[in-house]
Amino acid sequence: MRTMLSYHLRLLVFFFLSLIIVNNVKSESIPQTTNKKQQADTNSEIRRCLNRMNEVLATKDLQTVMTVYDNSDDIMVVGSDSGEVFIGRERVQEFMKVIVSMPFVFSFDMDQVIINHSENIAWVFVESKMVHTGSNGKVSKVPYRITAVMIKRGNEWKWKVFSGSIPRGE
Repeated sequence: MRTMLSYHLRLLVFFFLSLIIVNNVKSESIPQTTNKKQQADTNSEIRRCLNRMNEVLATKDLQTVMTVYDNSDDIMVVGSDSGEVFIGRERVQEFMKVIVSMPFVFSFDMDQVIINHSENIAWVFVESKMVHTGSNGKVSKVPYRITAVMIKRGNEWKWKVFSGSIPRGE
């Protein structure tokens, strides 16, 4: 199990480093023509994608939840608990089935959002709170961090990688 987790963590690090390298190469070789309005529009689209996660989780419908993810088999969800590493559409769907079957609704209060993007790829960091809202209205919140990679498909941004963590000892 530890070896498998180590493999997945190395894979995740490699993926993020690859994105950084690709972005650096692109920014050095291609003149930046994006103006401030285009930047603001793209940031707004990505924020809508972030907020859409809360909307689809509230439906508690698995098929609706899966619409926020890219429709490829290389998506990834890394949760904050040990063993929560899900690679591939089928595995992510299995995990999301567990999430929507919980006796409460998951959502995220997204306090601080940092967005970076280049063309059709975005990487996002969110300082948030994970919120559980019970059917009786009881709400509990836990500090939570989200790191995401999103990809633009047509006119929509989709989640490619979701990585969540609960900060401890801060």
